[in-house]
Amino acid sequence: MSLNDKSPDHHIAYGAATEGVAAASSSLGVIGRYWWNLQMQLLVATGTMRFFRAYWWLFLVAGFLLLAFVMPLGVAFVVSAFCAGAMNPKAAENFIVPLRHEDDAPISEPAEAEPNKVILAPQSDTLEDVRLAAGIHHVGYLTAMKRDLEDKEIAAAALGAFDGTVQAFGLKLSDLDMHTNGAAFIVAQLTALERMDEVDPDWIAEVTEEAMTSETLEAIRAEAGRFAYTMEGAMQDGPDQPTG
Repeated sequence: MSLNDKSPDHHIAYGAATEGVAAASSSLGVIGRYWWNLQMQLLVATGTMRFFRAYWWLFLVAGFLLLAFVMPLGVAFVVSAFCAGAMNPKAAENFIVPLRHEDDAPISEPAEAEPNKVILAPQSDTLEDVRLAAGIHHVGYLTAMKRDLEDKEIAAAALGAFDGTVQAFGLKLSDLDMHTNGAAFIVAQLTALERMDEVDPDWIAEVTEEAMTSETLEAIRAEAGRFAYTMEGAMQDGPDQPTG
């Protein structure tokens, strides 16, 4: 069967998924910095940041210990530290770094804010934050599964994690936007997890379409969605919650 004979859903999955390949490589640095910032917020929340601010070399010790005793976390820490290092983290700012370089930010005239008025970020920026957060929750869910998963299961979990994170952010997307962005996110995750040795458009489209429509994968989609929704809600309500 030729590509022209396939369903409209297949064509949408094909186009959106191939965009995910390029998105994966360009967003890895941003994901690393997002993960680094989460770790720094955890240090702040637990009251241990003051030690790292006073003795920066404790990061080296932490990285060495994690690599020695908890290899996956150690690798994640080292990668995130490498990504954050390019942004020149400062102790005075609790080593929190911007996710993107200034050169990557869109050029626009800043609007003058009225007192006590909240300015919402453009939806495109919010959607990028959703992708970054969903990527972290997806990996967290896969780690919690503690078993080897097939590509189609990983893809279904990615779709569920994306859906749950969108809901946690309160982002309103049309069915078409959810479809296309979900397909692109699936392939971005498969690429980041090194589940694709080469770009095979037909295989990409089939995997994403099955992840979206298969009834046998409904349970993993729902479970990953709940996991992402819960984790994102906890992160949004955690360090920033007022005390008193």
